[in-house]
Amino acid sequence: MSTTLRSGALALLLCAGLSTAPACFAAPTTAASADPEEQIDEGLKGFGYMTGLALGCVAKEQRPALEREAMDLNAEISRLLGIDRAFLFTAGFGHGTSVELKVEDCKTVLTRYEARVLKFRQSKGGKS
Repeated sequence: MSTTLRSGALALLLCAGLSTAPACFAAPTTAASADPEEQIDEGLKGFGYMTGLALGCVAKEQRPALEREAMDLNAEISRLLGIDRAFLFTAGFGHGTSVELKVEDCKTVLTRYEARVLKFRQSKGGKS
């Protein structure tokens, strides 16, 4: 599978089901980009943002496990797509950790986060 095709497939999965994340979460940009590379970048930002939001929704004793998972996801993105794209995930994560959510929004965030991680792992042929 070519790098562009593999990257495009990952991009399609990055925001799937995440109607509230920055390519999926932030205010939409002026126009949706048809450029697959920009879609990948925006999707990675959204995935990182969702991960950061999820961190704010878990109990204090669950945070180390979620932080470890975020680092593992970042490492996988780095291996698959390169360090520049892993940085986009990390930047989105940092932004997501700075947002305070209402408690009632956390169930949706955590459900979408778990679904997104599962899709990411399946898209790269990993364990589900």
